[in-house]
Amino acid sequence: MSFLPSQPATDLRTAYRVCDVKPLEGDDLDRYYSQLGEARKSEAMTNISTMLDLQEEQEFSTILFTGHRGCGKSTELRLLERNWRSQYHVIYLETDEVTDINDVEYTDLYLLVAQYVEYELRKLGIQLDRGILKDFEDWFADITEETEQTVESSISLEGEVTLGGESPFPIPFLAKLLAKLTSQIKGGAKDKKVIRNTLEKDFSRLKATINLLLDDATKKLKKKRPDCKGLLLIFDNLDRCPPQVAKRLFFDYASQLQELRATVVYTVPISVLYSPLGIGKNFGQSSIVPMVNIYEFERDRDELALNDKGLQALVQLLQRRMQTDKIFASETVLLDVVRASGGHVRHLMQMMREACITAIGRGHKAIESDDAAYAIKQLQFSFEREIPDIHYAAIANTYRSKRAANDETGQQTLFNTSVLEYNGKQRWNYPHPTVMQIDAFQRAVNAIGQH
Repeated sequence: MSFLPSQPATDLRTAYRVCDVKPLEGDDLDRYYSQLGEARKSEAMTNISTMLDLQEEQEFSTILFTGHRGCGKSTELRLLERNWRSQYHVIYLETDEVTDINDVEYTDLYLLVAQYVEYELRKLGIQLDRGILKDFEDWFADITEETEQTVESSISLEGEVTLGGESPFPIPFLAKLLAKLTSQIKGGAKDKKVIRNTLEKDFSRLKATINLLLDDATKKLKKKRPDCKGLLLIFDNLDRCPPQVAKRLFFDYASQLQELRATVVYTVPISVLYSPLGIGKNFGQSSIVPMVNIYEFERDRDELALNDKGLQALVQLLQRRMQTDKIFASETVLLDVVRASGGHVRHLMQMMREACITAIGRGHKAIESDDAAYAIKQLQFSFEREIPDIHYAAIANTYRSKRAANDETGQQTLFNTSVLEYNGKQRWNYPHPTVMQIDAFQRAVNAIGQH
């Protein structure tokens, strides 16, 4: 996002640009980042940082990091990456960019670990133990029936990212082979299942070899940087995998995900936390980024009163990016958009961009009430297109009870953000504000009677 201006926007065109929905990173973290922990009633990021600080050398943690898609997790993880570079060598992976997020297996993640650890160390001019590499290469070549020639002739452009980098060392055969295998898996090649089945059959060998590689990498990083505690691997965007894939990864193969000799952060869909299988039995406590709390929680009240502190936190988030008095025709219009977000940061940015486009198209100098109303309606219409009819009864029950059901439908409403999670003295759920404007939702509420 380096193309974003360094000063707060004063016109609609610039406001449109600064409301890009991409996660903040680099210099934009300093320009636009807003600390929302207090408004979310969450100490998730503080607790992760404390855990990393307390961790001693040769200690490893597996951290599950969750929240609704678009709530700001990636921005928080980018900040985590930057803040802990001094004590860890951080490898940040946007999982959906490097594998097939709709069909990801734990063996895919193991291959990515090996691929990117080798690449990162080669970039640093660190040569991994030749014996470990050779053993890995021979084993992989044997089970995949690949040779230098077959690999060289078929490496895709997708795999080449880990083959570059300035290094005094030649690119090892293992790096080329891993690039080919991960590219085949991401591309859905016919032999994807064969690769996975082969690795699963000899998983103990895969795990042992990769852990030898991780141990060697940690030892050599420590030699180069005595203050380095080890490797910190961040698998971002893994929360975008479908619920059935998440179940397989985080329940069926939970132990395998925790057996890497490195500290690993996995992003997981928030719906996983609502499974009756109990994610805590496998991983312990998860770190959750809830919505910015814009409501005053009352279990027995249907229409909740608004919380001014939460609303103002979102206003201040926008004020980091723009001079709101120049972008909005009035404070009322600004608050209309903020309230309609439900505390969901990406939805706030999406509505802002839509409102800017609409205002510009209508020849307005600032966002007027009808521009904001149009943008809010567009988000509502998106939900109307996406929410299955059978979900409205469950959403209406959440509206009444402030609790998402621990069943498949409840998990799906959380996954598609028609129902949101909030924290405070209690954990509770509430429908997205734009969903509550949908006729089908109103009918479902009426069907269960009035409080």
